[in-house]
Amino acid sequence: MNKLYLLLFLFLLACNPSQQEEKLVLPSWNDGVARSAIIEFVEKTSDKMHPDFIRIEDRIAVFDMDGTILLEKPNYVLFDFAIREMHKRMAENPALKEKQPFKAIADKDWDHFKNVSYFAPDGLFSVLLYATDGFTNEQYQNAVADYFETVKDERFGQSYRDLVYQPMLEMIEYLQDNEYEVYIVSGSDPQFTRSFCAEIIGIPVTNVIGSTVLTKFNEEVGASTLIRQHEFIQPINDEAGKPVNILNKIGKIPVVAIGNSKGDYHMLQYSKNSRVSLQMIVNHDDEVREYSYNNNEMKQLCVDKGWVEISMKDDFKVIF
Repeated sequence: MNKLYLLLFLFLLACNPSQQEEKLVLPSWNDGVARSAIIEFVEKTSDKMHPDFIRIEDRIAVFDMDGTILLEKPNYVLFDFAIREMHKRMAENPALKEKQPFKAIADKDWDHFKNVSYFAPDGLFSVLLYATDGFTNEQYQNAVADYFETVKDERFGQSYRDLVYQPMLEMIEYLQDNEYEVYIVSGSDPQFTRSFCAEIIGIPVTNVIGSTVLTKFNEEVGASTLIRQHEFIQPINDEAGKPVNILNKIGKIPVVAIGNSKGDYHMLQYSKNSRVSLQMIVNHDDEVREYSYNNNEMKQLCVDKGWVEISMKDDFKVIF
């Protein structure tokens, strides 16, 4: 009889919903400092009895996108799209090949973009302006949809819509389940990110902040359109521009900030103005399953600034 009761107890314990739920928290993460830091932070900030409790309306989390949620090698996905659009324009007007940044793209002179500022008239961000200059919003959306439908990554053989990091999707969902409002704060064009963020990442289109191309309202007989201009709304959403745009768009300091590069430095440091906060860096140190780059620099930056390192090699059971 005692054995029967013991078996019944073990059965009930195994079926306990709370036990099952605990096992499902961040299932694609290995046990370690990063996973523990996420769980401990969420638990204490959602516990009304804990001194670090954060009210629901102040639970704001911001994530960079490229390299944090989405693959960013061999090129940033947005700029891979833009480069392809530039080639279309050069095919229609070969004279463009004599002008930068078209010339660098035609010659595959990627060092050109390393030698000029991201924000220079012929720098990396100018590529997006040239590639989509004069597009209506509908034309742009159609071009983006066609890109994701037809282009596949050479190494992984999948559309870039599918090359998002499964552990980061789980972290976003875990935060949302605990009543965190999650935003993407990316250097990429928000219209580009909005084309897949709700379906693939689980973040609504209203929660996307990015480097926004100025658009002009144009009204014609019976219709109106928005036409993309050759200009960004300032500041561009990278480096020190990220905190400014977070303030302008959200109006609150995030308590969770996740990035993967020095371009996210200011966003992570800005979040430290919160009474309680968590900063993390996705460190690309897995050349077998993904890529390895800047990992020693990012590791040291985490040490210097008190951020938590997320090692793709050690912390991710799976990548995609």
